[in-house]
Amino acid sequence: MEQSNTDNCKLTKVAALLIIGVLVVYIMINAQFILLPLVWAAFIALLILPLTEKLEQIKFPRWLSIISVLILVTATLSVILYLLSLQVGGLLGDIPAVTGKLDIWFTDLQHFLEVRIGISHELLTRQASDSVSQIIQTGLNELSNSLFSVFRLLTVISVIPLYIFFLLYYRDVFYRGSLQLFINYHDQTRWLFNKIIKVAQQYLRGLMLVTLIVGILFYVVLYVLNVKYAFFFAVFLAFFNLIPYIGVFISSLLVVLYSITTSDSMFYPVAILISLWVIQLIENNLITPYVVGSQVKINPLAALIAVFAGASIWGVSGMILFIPLVGVLKVVFHEFESLKPFGLFLGKY
Repeated sequence: MEQSNTDNCKLTKVAALLIIGVLVVYIMINAQFILLPLVWAAFIALLILPLTEKLEQIKFPRWLSIISVLILVTATLSVILYLLSLQVGGLLGDIPAVTGKLDIWFTDLQHFLEVRIGISHELLTRQASDSVSQIIQTGLNELSNSLFSVFRLLTVISVIPLYIFFLLYYRDVFYRGSLQLFINYHDQTRWLFNKIIKVAQQYLRGLMLVTLIVGILFYVVLYVLNVKYAFFFAVFLAFFNLIPYIGVFISSLLVVLYSITTSDSMFYPVAILISLWVIQLIENNLITPYVVGSQVKINPLAALIAVFAGASIWGVSGMILFIPLVGVLKVVFHEFESLKPFGLFLGKY
């Protein structure tokens, strides 16, 4: 009887956790416009917190130290975006040449299918025309939604600096308030709160350093292999490298495809593919384990689930943000006996 009550208690806890999980996902989806910029702001605030604290130590007022760091970050991003815009302008000028080569490939494919398989040229042309028409119609139908999405994106981006400022300026208030919520577990909450902040900061600093290192490696390889707009493609690859496993795979294919359409030899596309693959091996087995460490190391299955869940809930932002969020959950789960099985699923600690 006692064993039965224990099992029922465990099942009740699991059911409660599942219900809480469903409610959290529901809130994340429906409150995305509020939560997404807030989560981005929280991670950026944790990342720049050490800089603001150093300025405060040399007698800068808190508000001035926060604004100074935000201006520095904004200026750095502005320079990068300016350089990228120059590269994008040249890249757009190459579109006619790229599409021209794709048209030649399509014509060759039509000829091959007509000669070898017996599919008529008229059928292929009609199917292609129908597909293009459908794409155009879909694009026109989604145009209004896209414009609204752009407006929402600009709104989100513009509010993030305000969130960062207030999160950093009132961080002491938030910290004391969090401790008061769990007054009966004051010491444990303080330790866990500090642990989460430490792990999140370690992960974010490591992630930024890894992104910088692989971005430089990508640029050097692409520059040596005479790829036009190497800076743009290096930033492009480094950004998608933030999405584990699938991000760099998709971005590498696009870079290789561009190289194929702009090169007269297959040597450069093959060399690019091999070089990017070698960089990924170095990054996964040497750079990331050494720089980021094992505190938020998540097993591959949990990481893939986090990436796809993030994409379903918050799109591309979710694919990037859900990895550190799952890392934080892993830290929390491992601190409570009843939640340790979930922590073990996410990764060893």
